[in-house]
Amino acid sequence: MKKGDENVRKIAKQYITNKIEIDCVIFNFENNSLKVLLVKQQDNEGVITWGLANDYIKKGETILSTAHNILKNYINGDQFFLEQLKAFSYQSDSSLQEDISIAYYALVKRDNSKDDLFNADVKWIGINEIIGLNDKHKIILDFSLKELRKNICKSAVGFNLLPEKFTLLQVINLYEEILGIEINKSNFRRKLLQTGIVHDSNEKEEDVSHRAARFYSLNLQNQELLSQREINFNF
Repeated sequence: MKKGDENVRKIAKQYITNKIEIDCVIFNFENNSLKVLLVKQQDNEGVITWGLANDYIKKGETILSTAHNILKNYINGDQFFLEQLKAFSYQSDSSLQEDISIAYYALVKRDNSKDDLFNADVKWIGINEIIGLNDKHKIILDFSLKELRKNICKSAVGFNLLPEKFTLLQVINLYEEILGIEINKSNFRRKLLQTGIVHDSNEKEEDVSHRAARFYSLNLQNQELLSQREINFNF
């Protein structure tokens, strides 16, 4: 065996023995605030921290099945949008080896998330209020936000965060919150209606103190189409 071949085998063996972790950035949109699900975590020394929902790939599982299982721990049913971001490498806490994390981001409707109000190990927290994440989770969260901001400007994927019936103002608030900008409301409404991805549900808000707004719903039913249908708001 050549020396180079032996080195390749040693490196391959190292990565085979390393555990691969799946980290999920789970977003929802509630009360005009973009939120992320954080889970209480405890290290080997008993120190409590908060981090992204994650798990290691177990024997017999795939990358995707592990990500789905993470979501199902916190989300009712299977009505969520899930997309793989990329692989991240980081220094292992238990060895000198480099560990691997494969990151996903998920978009869920608030009414599909499990009632965690009485679960001290889980909390939804506003994206601008998150502090104390470890370096790995900070990098993954920042990257997922960049991807979300990019994707909602060129596809209908952001509608996975809205209820089945929504007002146009809710859509505007969603985009303003995620992008961190102020949107010209009349121009946005016009552009949105021109895309043909929403239609009037012939219903209005009830029991409100202001002028009742119309409810709209999506013409697109398939979640895959939400990410594939190209739109361009030119923000």
